[in-house]
Amino acid sequence: MDDDVSLRQTLTHLFDAVRYSQNAKELEKAAASAEGDLEADLNKIDSQAEEVANLLSSLKEDPNESMRELSEQVVDFLSTAKEQARTKMAKRAREAIQNSLVAASVERDKAVKSIEAYLASDPLPVLEDSVSVRLVEGVYHARARYECEGGMKYEFGLAAQNSPIFSEEVNLGRLGYEVKVPVRFSRSVLKGRVLGFERLDQYALIDAEASGGKILANFQKEGDGARFKVVSSGTEDHEFISMEYSDKAHSVNVMNDPSLRAHVEIATIKKMMGDLVRELTDLAKKKVALLSLSLGGQQSVRAVNYYEVLQLVFGVLGPKFKAIVKGLPEDASSPGGTELTLKFVRGRLKVLGTLAAPVSQSMGL
Repeated sequence: MDDDVSLRQTLTHLFDAVRYSQNAKELEKAAASAEGDLEADLNKIDSQAEEVANLLSSLKEDPNESMRELSEQVVDFLSTAKEQARTKMAKRAREAIQNSLVAASVERDKAVKSIEAYLASDPLPVLEDSVSVRLVEGVYHARARYECEGGMKYEFGLAAQNSPIFSEEVNLGRLGYEVKVPVRFSRSVLKGRVLGFERLDQYALIDAEASGGKILANFQKEGDGARFKVVSSGTEDHEFISMEYSDKAHSVNVMNDPSLRAHVEIATIKKMMGDLVRELTDLAKKKVALLSLSLGGQQSVRAVNYYEVLQLVFGVLGPKFKAIVKGLPEDASSPGGTELTLKFVRGRLKVLGTLAAPVSQSMGL
């Protein structure tokens, strides 16, 4: 991603994620404080009621029967009034607490959507990435994983149903291949030693993972459970291919057996696996949900401190951002212009509130 695009994404989506998460924290803090205040207020009611009851206790021993009866009636009334006051106070307070918690949850949801939008564009330099699919009850579950400069890792769920290839069960015949792989020798009275083949294009892809042009894929034949494991790695000129076959009675590493390897259509298989890598790479563009986000340790997406994400981003891209900001015009060249300006940057900094000062300083403002 271009640095100026990354800066705009940071100023918008990431700043919003920080703002919404801070709002959620303040609302949660207010709810916790209100819970403590409620407990203190209820204790205060109990204490004051007890003080009044103690004052009336002397009347219980008054020689005048009317006074004793009055004392008992007042104590009963006091007890009823105390319980009514406790109930009303607790109801009002818990409604306010619940409202705060609901509002906090809404802010957290907005923060998650903002961080999803930010990371979906892969704003940080990616050191390593991978995309995987796994067939579960006829449907592919797909994920893309990323590790970036600064130590941040994240994982997205992918919309396999929107892929022309992974929207249904994949076999290599759908990619236009017919591949026979030698897997065994058998003996015939008439022909002697006979080579036995399996049609790899008739096997379903049950799982695969691609990373950096490399791929590990497992294929399975419906009915008898026979499987192929294919690993392809390296450049086109020096590509390494490994193929293992197994069924209920037999298993073999095809490429380790010279008599079998001699009959393998290696060029076709390399091209076939390259096409599968490209399809998986294209699938990685179909991000739908942020599944995990880690800044050195696994955390739920909702629990991550997004200001720490912002600090990490500026630790990696801060110098580039500062250089871009230094060359920005004060305002747009024309009304309604969409280019980055100092006015826009300063306006976005305001959404960070008290957290804006160190970020502003890192951009040289």
